[in-house]
Amino acid sequence: MTTQSFRHNAQEITVSLSDKAKAMGIEKLHIQGLRWFQKSYGNTYHTAVISALIGGKYVELGKTRMQYGYGEQYLVSAGAWLIANGFINCQEKEGYALAHYTVRDSLNIEHMATDVKKKAYL
Repeated sequence: MTTQSFRHNAQEITVSLSDKAKAMGIEKLHIQGLRWFQKSYGNTYHTAVISALIGGKYVELGKTRMQYGYGEQYLVSAGAWLIANGFINCQEKEGYALAHYTVRDSLNIEHMATDVKKKAYL
């Protein structure tokens, strides 16, 4: 896991794994996005479950609250959670860093999304 820089809103942003994450021995991060489509109003909501590979086993670190957003918006929510909880160093606090595949690749972050049928499954 390395440091990655990218441009966002015309400024250079640097992203790296925090000392806290390194001390925990995190080898890889995994983000599981859960998306639910509200048929009555046509809105999509999501949550993200964040896990880490530590010593060959995945350990759940936490979960974001339910938020509006479709597509890969769960990555932004997960990024904001990782920054707020001290696992990633980044000047940009909204989490948009994880929307950049180069950042995810350099920090060894894998992700996937599942569309669920019921709000309760979020």
